[in-house]
Amino acid sequence: MLADQKIPYWVLYPGVIAFVINIVIFAQPYETKLAIDQSLWFKAYLITGIVYSFCIGIWNLVLVNKHQVLVRDHFSRTQLRELKWVRHFLIFSFVAYLIYFPFYYLLPENIYSKIFVLMIDYVTMYWIFFFGLIQRNVLSILSENGYYSIQKKEVKQKTLKPHDENLAALFNKIDEHMKSSESYVQSELTIVDVAKDLQIHTKQISTAINKIQHQNFNSYINQFRIEKAINLLREGDSTLSIEGIGYEVGFHSKSAFYAAFKKVTGTTPTKFKEKNAA
Repeated sequence: MLADQKIPYWVLYPGVIAFVINIVIFAQPYETKLAIDQSLWFKAYLITGIVYSFCIGIWNLVLVNKHQVLVRDHFSRTQLRELKWVRHFLIFSFVAYLIYFPFYYLLPENIYSKIFVLMIDYVTMYWIFFFGLIQRNVLSILSENGYYSIQKKEVKQKTLKPHDENLAALFNKIDEHMKSSESYVQSELTIVDVAKDLQIHTKQISTAINKIQHQNFNSYINQFRIEKAINLLREGDSTLSIEGIGYEVGFHSKSAFYAAFKKVTGTTPTKFKEKNAA
């Protein structure tokens, strides 16, 4: 979601420098390596690398948090888009290495501390490999199909200022459109789809929902889905299973339906159906 921002290639320079230094050290005779390992400059070099890595990790946590907020404001389906696994990975790495480094300096010859850091390396490598394969490609939808850059001028006259008295009217327009079109049953619905239907810029829609309804786009759409699901569950004579109702109203999986339903109603679809059947 932050793909439109300038890529900070400068963060790679310290890694390139460290790679060259390590190659030079690797090429030295064994006795020279031992001397380097005991030198003050090498210890300072390692500590600098550790501090830099932690700073980059914290920065990435901040970026992931910003990304998650934008995803919830623009997508009705957020699974594999929020990069939760990246956040968990970074936190795991912080905790693991905070545990490891005291052992490294207090017990430098302890074989178990070395085994521990190797295990961390293997876990993190396979973690990135596995989730990297299943990760949904998340690009900034603000520039999707050129909508931001091409159509912004076209809809400028039709948009409303986000902080004036017409904001409530804008939200009502969005709300009426959602009720009449029932576009929320599309599991892949995005804020761009709604913006194209209404010819209103995505930022205006997001602002109206956030300010008037105090919700992000994902929660707002799920509320419509849950309302429709409740009606289907109350009918009783529906031929759809509970899971089928979830798909019918726009959820992409049973787990997503149950989580959203419980968040809105405080109970699960199964218990809700049993209670209303009784």
